[in-house]
Amino acid sequence: MSSRTAPVVSIVSVAQNSREGLLKGLAALQAGTEVPTEMIVVDNGSADNTAAAVRYAFREVSLVHRDPPVPPLAAANLGAEKARAPWLLFLDPGLEPVGDAIRTLVEYAGGNPSYRLYAGRTLRGGADDGRTVQGAPSLWGTACLAAGLPFDPERLPRLDRAIGGEVPALTPRMLLVERGLWDALGGFDERLPAADLSLRARALGARPVLVPDAQMVSLTPPVAARPVTIGGLASRMAFAHRHWTPGRARAAGWLLSAAALIRSVAQEPWRTAWQERSGWLSTVDAPASAPA
Repeated sequence: MSSRTAPVVSIVSVAQNSREGLLKGLAALQAGTEVPTEMIVVDNGSADNTAAAVRYAFREVSLVHRDPPVPPLAAANLGAEKARAPWLLFLDPGLEPVGDAIRTLVEYAGGNPSYRLYAGRTLRGGADDGRTVQGAPSLWGTACLAAGLPFDPERLPRLDRAIGGEVPALTPRMLLVERGLWDALGGFDERLPAADLSLRARALGARPVLVPDAQMVSLTPPVAARPVTIGGLASRMAFAHRHWTPGRARAAGWLLSAAALIRSVAQEPWRTAWQERSGWLSTVDAPASAPA
Protein backbone atom coordinates (compact mmCIF):
# COMPACT_ATOMS: atom_id res chain seq x y z
CA MET A 1 0.00 0.00 0.00
CA SER A 2 1.66 3.19 -1.12
CA SER A 3 0.92 6.82 -0.36
CA ARG A 4 3.82 8.16 -2.49
CA THR A 5 2.37 7.17 -5.85
CA ALA A 6 -1.00 8.21 -7.25
CA PRO A 7 -3.31 5.33 -6.37
CA VAL A 8 -4.56 2.95 -9.03
CA VAL A 9 -7.12 1.41 -6.68
CA SER A 10 -9.10 2.97 -3.83
CA ILE A 11 -9.98 0.25 -1.31
CA VAL A 12 -13.14 0.93 0.70
CA SER A 13 -14.00 -1.14 3.79
CA VAL A 14 -17.02 -0.63 6.02
CA ALA A 15 -16.44 -1.80 9.59
CA GLN A 16 -18.92 -2.15 12.42
CA ASN A 17 -17.59 -3.74 15.61
CA SER A 18 -15.04 -5.78 13.68
CA ARG A 19 -11.85 -4.14 14.96
CA GLU A 20 -9.57 -7.16 15.27
CA GLY A 21 -10.42 -8.61 11.87
CA LEU A 22 -10.16 -5.17 10.29
CA LEU A 23 -6.68 -4.52 11.72
CA LYS A 24 -5.42 -7.93 10.59
CA GLY A 25 -6.90 -7.39 7.14
CA LEU A 26 -5.37 -3.93 6.79
CA ALA A 27 -1.94 -5.27 7.72
CA ALA A 28 -2.29 -8.10 5.20
CA LEU A 29 -3.43 -5.74 2.44
CA GLN A 30 -0.60 -3.34 3.19
CA ALA A 31 1.98 -6.09 2.76
CA GLY A 32 0.18 -8.07 0.07
CA THR A 33 0.09 -5.98 -3.11
CA GLU A 34 2.41 -4.13 -5.47
CA VAL A 35 -0.49 -2.09 -6.87
CA PRO A 36 -0.48 1.56 -5.73
CA THR A 37 -3.51 1.83 -3.47
CA GLU A 38 -5.22 4.07 -0.97
CA MET A 39 -7.24 2.63 1.88
CA ILE A 40 -10.49 4.14 3.12
CA VAL A 41 -12.19 2.76 6.23
CA VAL A 42 -15.72 3.73 7.22
CA ASP A 43 -16.23 3.13 10.94
CA ASN A 44 -19.99 2.68 10.91
CA GLY A 45 -21.01 3.35 14.49
CA SER A 46 -18.64 0.83 16.10
CA ALA A 47 -18.54 0.49 19.88
CA ASP A 48 -15.17 -1.29 20.00
CA ASN A 49 -12.82 1.69 19.46
CA THR A 50 -12.32 0.84 15.80
CA ALA A 51 -11.59 4.43 14.79
CA ALA A 52 -8.95 4.96 17.49
CA ALA A 53 -7.25 1.65 16.68
CA VAL A 54 -7.06 2.45 12.97
CA ARG A 55 -5.70 5.96 13.62
CA TYR A 56 -3.01 4.53 15.89
CA ALA A 57 -1.89 1.60 13.73
CA PHE A 58 -2.46 2.92 10.19
CA ARG A 59 -1.87 6.64 9.96
CA GLU A 60 -2.04 6.60 6.14
CA VAL A 61 -5.56 5.17 6.11
CA SER A 62 -8.35 7.66 5.39
CA LEU A 63 -10.99 7.25 8.08
CA VAL A 64 -14.68 8.15 7.91
CA HIS A 65 -16.56 7.92 11.21
CA ARG A 66 -20.35 7.57 11.38
CA ASP A 67 -22.23 7.66 14.65
CA PRO A 68 -25.04 6.69 14.67
CA PRO A 69 -24.50 4.08 11.95
CA VAL A 70 -26.09 4.24 8.52
CA PRO A 71 -27.14 1.33 6.26
CA PRO A 72 -24.04 -0.59 5.07
CA LEU A 73 -24.46 0.43 1.42
CA ALA A 74 -24.85 4.07 2.44
CA ALA A 75 -21.62 3.73 4.42
CA ALA A 76 -19.90 2.29 1.34
CA ASN A 77 -21.07 5.30 -0.66
CA LEU A 78 -19.55 7.61 1.96
CA GLY A 79 -16.21 5.84 1.63
CA ALA A 80 -16.32 6.03 -2.16
CA GLU A 81 -16.79 9.80 -1.97
CA LYS A 82 -13.23 10.08 -0.65
CA ALA A 83 -11.72 7.87 -3.36
CA ARG A 84 -9.20 9.32 -5.82
CA ALA A 85 -8.27 6.29 -7.93
CA PRO A 86 -9.67 5.17 -11.32
CA TRP A 87 -10.74 1.87 -9.74
CA LEU A 88 -12.82 1.27 -6.61
CA LEU A 89 -12.40 -1.97 -4.66
CA PHE A 90 -14.98 -2.65 -1.96
CA LEU A 91 -13.74 -5.16 0.60
CA ASP A 92 -15.28 -6.57 3.75
CA PRO A 93 -13.02 -6.08 6.79
CA GLY A 94 -10.87 -9.02 7.78
CA LEU A 95 -9.82 -10.36 4.37
CA GLU A 96 -6.25 -11.56 3.77
CA PRO A 97 -5.03 -11.77 0.14
CA VAL A 98 -3.83 -15.05 -1.29
CA GLY A 99 -0.81 -13.87 -3.25
CA ASP A 100 -1.37 -10.48 -4.86
CA ALA A 101 -5.13 -10.77 -5.26
CA ILE A 102 -5.55 -7.07 -5.97
CA ARG A 103 -3.05 -7.21 -8.82
CA THR A 104 -4.82 -10.28 -10.20
CA LEU A 105 -8.14 -8.42 -10.25
CA VAL A 106 -6.72 -5.23 -11.74
CA GLU A 107 -4.74 -7.05 -14.45
CA TYR A 108 -7.79 -9.09 -15.41
CA ALA A 109 -9.87 -5.92 -15.58
CA GLY A 110 -7.24 -4.24 -17.73
CA GLY A 111 -7.21 -7.16 -20.15
CA ASN A 112 -11.00 -7.55 -20.16
CA PRO A 113 -12.39 -4.00 -19.95
CA SER A 114 -15.84 -4.81 -21.33
CA TYR A 115 -17.00 -6.43 -18.06
CA ARG A 116 -16.51 -3.28 -15.95
CA LEU A 117 -17.57 -5.04 -12.70
CA TYR A 118 -15.32 -7.73 -11.20
CA ALA A 119 -15.33 -9.95 -8.13
CA GLY A 120 -12.84 -12.38 -6.68
CA ARG A 121 -13.41 -15.29 -4.32
CA THR A 122 -13.34 -15.28 -0.52
CA LEU A 123 -12.36 -18.50 1.21
CA ARG A 124 -13.02 -20.07 4.58
CA GLY A 125 -11.41 -23.35 5.56
CA GLY A 126 -9.95 -23.65 2.07
CA ALA A 127 -13.36 -23.51 0.37
CA ASP A 128 -15.22 -20.69 -1.35
CA ASP A 129 -17.70 -19.18 1.10
CA GLY A 130 -20.07 -18.20 -1.73
CA ARG A 131 -20.45 -14.58 -0.64
CA THR A 132 -18.93 -12.53 -3.48
CA VAL A 133 -21.47 -13.35 -6.19
CA GLN A 134 -25.21 -13.87 -6.04
CA GLY A 135 -28.40 -14.01 -7.99
CA ALA A 136 -30.77 -11.09 -7.96
CA PRO A 137 -33.72 -11.33 -5.55
CA SER A 138 -36.38 -13.50 -7.15
CA LEU A 139 -39.94 -14.62 -6.48
CA TRP A 140 -38.66 -18.17 -5.97
CA GLY A 141 -36.08 -16.96 -3.46
CA THR A 142 -38.77 -14.92 -1.71
CA ALA A 143 -40.97 -18.02 -1.47
CA CYS A 144 -38.11 -20.02 0.06
CA LEU A 145 -37.48 -17.25 2.60
CA ALA A 146 -41.20 -17.01 3.47
CA ALA A 147 -41.44 -20.78 3.90
CA GLY A 148 -38.37 -20.90 6.12
CA LEU A 149 -36.53 -23.29 3.80
CA PRO A 150 -32.75 -23.70 4.25
CA PHE A 151 -32.35 -23.67 0.47
CA ASP A 152 -31.49 -20.23 -0.92
CA PRO A 153 -31.48 -20.11 -4.74
CA GLU A 154 -30.15 -16.55 -4.67
CA ARG A 155 -26.84 -17.86 -3.31
CA LEU A 156 -26.37 -19.69 -6.65
CA PRO A 157 -25.70 -23.12 -5.09
CA ARG A 158 -25.05 -24.76 -8.49
CA LEU A 159 -22.45 -22.23 -9.63
CA ASP A 160 -18.91 -23.63 -9.93
CA ARG A 161 -16.96 -20.72 -8.51
CA ALA A 162 -13.63 -22.31 -9.38
CA ILE A 163 -14.42 -21.76 -13.07
CA GLY A 164 -15.66 -18.20 -12.86
CA GLY A 165 -17.03 -16.20 -15.76
CA GLU A 166 -20.02 -13.94 -16.14
CA VAL A 167 -22.44 -14.07 -13.20
CA PRO A 168 -25.84 -12.49 -12.40
CA ALA A 169 -24.70 -10.04 -9.72
CA LEU A 170 -21.84 -9.15 -7.38
CA THR A 171 -21.73 -8.19 -3.72
CA PRO A 172 -19.55 -5.53 -2.05
CA ARG A 173 -17.66 -8.25 -0.17
CA MET A 174 -14.91 -8.13 -2.84
CA LEU A 175 -16.03 -5.90 -5.69
CA LEU A 176 -13.86 -4.01 -8.19
CA VAL A 177 -15.66 -1.37 -10.24
CA GLU A 178 -14.47 1.11 -12.83
CA ARG A 179 -14.77 4.61 -11.40
CA GLY A 180 -16.47 6.02 -14.49
CA LEU A 181 -19.17 3.34 -14.26
CA TRP A 182 -19.57 3.96 -10.51
CA ASP A 183 -20.12 7.66 -11.11
CA ALA A 184 -22.59 6.98 -13.94
CA LEU A 185 -24.59 4.69 -11.63
CA GLY A 186 -24.51 7.11 -8.71
CA GLY A 187 -23.20 4.40 -6.38
CA PHE A 188 -25.27 1.93 -4.39
CA ASP A 189 -28.95 2.58 -3.79
CA GLU A 190 -29.04 2.07 -0.03
CA ARG A 191 -32.76 1.21 -0.11
CA LEU A 192 -32.21 -1.87 -2.28
CA PRO A 193 -30.09 -5.03 -2.06
CA ALA A 194 -26.54 -4.79 -3.42
CA ALA A 195 -27.53 -6.80 -6.51
CA ASP A 196 -29.35 -3.69 -7.77
CA LEU A 197 -25.99 -2.14 -8.70
CA SER A 198 -25.19 -5.02 -11.07
CA LEU A 199 -28.61 -4.84 -12.71
CA ARG A 200 -28.30 -1.12 -13.31
CA ALA A 201 -24.76 -1.62 -14.59
CA ARG A 202 -26.01 -4.19 -17.08
CA ALA A 203 -28.34 -1.55 -18.50
CA LEU A 204 -25.20 0.47 -19.28
CA GLY A 205 -23.50 -2.47 -21.00
CA ALA A 206 -21.52 -3.92 -18.06
CA ARG A 207 -21.25 -7.68 -17.50
CA PRO A 208 -20.46 -8.67 -13.90
CA VAL A 209 -17.75 -11.32 -13.85
CA LEU A 210 -16.14 -13.63 -11.29
CA VAL A 211 -12.33 -13.87 -11.46
CA PRO A 212 -11.57 -17.18 -9.69
CA ASP A 213 -7.82 -16.65 -9.34
CA ALA A 214 -8.30 -13.48 -7.26
CA GLN A 215 -8.70 -14.96 -3.78
CA MET A 216 -8.74 -13.75 -0.19
CA VAL A 217 -9.08 -15.68 3.06
CA SER A 218 -11.66 -14.54 5.62
CA LEU A 219 -10.21 -13.86 9.07
CA THR A 220 -13.57 -13.14 10.71
CA PRO A 221 -16.22 -15.52 12.11
CA PRO A 222 -18.87 -16.79 9.68
CA VAL A 223 -22.17 -14.94 9.48
CA ALA A 224 -25.63 -16.45 9.77
CA ALA A 225 -27.18 -17.45 6.47
CA ARG A 226 -29.78 -14.92 5.29
CA PRO A 227 -31.03 -13.56 8.64
CA VAL A 228 -34.51 -12.06 8.53
CA THR A 229 -34.54 -8.36 9.41
CA ILE A 230 -37.01 -5.56 8.88
CA GLY A 231 -34.41 -3.76 6.78
CA GLY A 232 -33.89 -6.85 4.67
CA LEU A 233 -37.62 -7.26 4.03
CA ALA A 234 -37.90 -3.58 3.14
CA SER A 235 -35.01 -3.74 0.66
CA ARG A 236 -36.40 -6.92 -0.92
CA MET A 237 -39.77 -5.30 -1.46
CA ALA A 238 -38.16 -2.10 -2.74
CA PHE A 239 -36.22 -4.22 -5.24
CA ALA A 240 -39.42 -5.98 -6.30
CA HIS A 241 -41.22 -2.68 -6.88
CA ARG A 242 -38.23 -1.31 -8.82
CA HIS A 243 -37.37 -4.29 -11.03
CA TRP A 244 -40.37 -6.64 -11.22
CA THR A 245 -43.80 -6.44 -12.77
CA PRO A 246 -46.52 -5.16 -10.40
CA GLY A 247 -48.07 -8.62 -10.24
CA ARG A 248 -44.84 -10.29 -9.14
CA ALA A 249 -44.20 -7.57 -6.59
CA ARG A 250 -47.68 -8.05 -5.12
CA ALA A 251 -47.12 -11.81 -4.97
CA ALA A 252 -43.87 -11.28 -3.04
CA GLY A 253 -45.71 -9.01 -0.60
CA TRP A 254 -48.43 -11.61 -0.06
CA LEU A 255 -45.88 -14.37 0.56
CA LEU A 256 -43.91 -12.37 3.10
CA SER A 257 -47.04 -11.00 4.80
CA ALA A 258 -48.42 -14.52 5.18
CA ALA A 259 -45.10 -15.70 6.65
CA ALA A 260 -45.08 -12.78 9.09
CA LEU A 261 -48.67 -13.49 10.19
CA ILE A 262 -48.16 -17.24 10.63
CA ARG A 263 -44.91 -16.88 12.57
CA SER A 264 -45.82 -13.78 14.54
CA VAL A 265 -47.32 -15.89 17.31
CA ALA A 266 -44.00 -17.19 18.57
CA GLN A 267 -41.05 -15.94 16.54
CA GLU A 268 -39.06 -12.75 16.33
CA PRO A 269 -38.33 -10.93 14.10
CA TRP A 270 -41.50 -12.08 12.31
CA ARG A 271 -43.69 -10.68 15.10
CA THR A 272 -42.18 -7.24 14.57
CA ALA A 273 -42.37 -7.72 10.81
CA TRP A 274 -46.11 -8.29 11.05
CA GLN A 275 -46.60 -5.27 13.29
CA GLU A 276 -44.57 -3.03 10.96
CA ARG A 277 -45.69 -4.54 7.65
CA SER A 278 -47.16 -1.29 6.32
CA GLY A 279 -43.66 0.18 6.24
CA TRP A 280 -41.67 -2.55 4.52
CA LEU A 281 -44.44 -3.47 2.09
CA SER A 282 -44.66 0.07 0.68
CA THR A 283 -43.40 0.95 -2.78
CA VAL A 284 -40.39 3.11 -3.59
CA ASP A 285 -40.80 6.38 -5.44
CA ALA A 286 -39.00 5.26 -8.58
CA PRO A 287 -40.11 3.98 -11.98
CA ALA A 288 -39.84 0.28 -12.72
CA SER A 289 -37.11 -0.75 -15.14
CA ALA A 290 -37.12 -3.81 -17.40
CA PRO A 291 -39.44 -5.92 -15.17
CA ALA A 292 -38.42 -9.54 -14.84
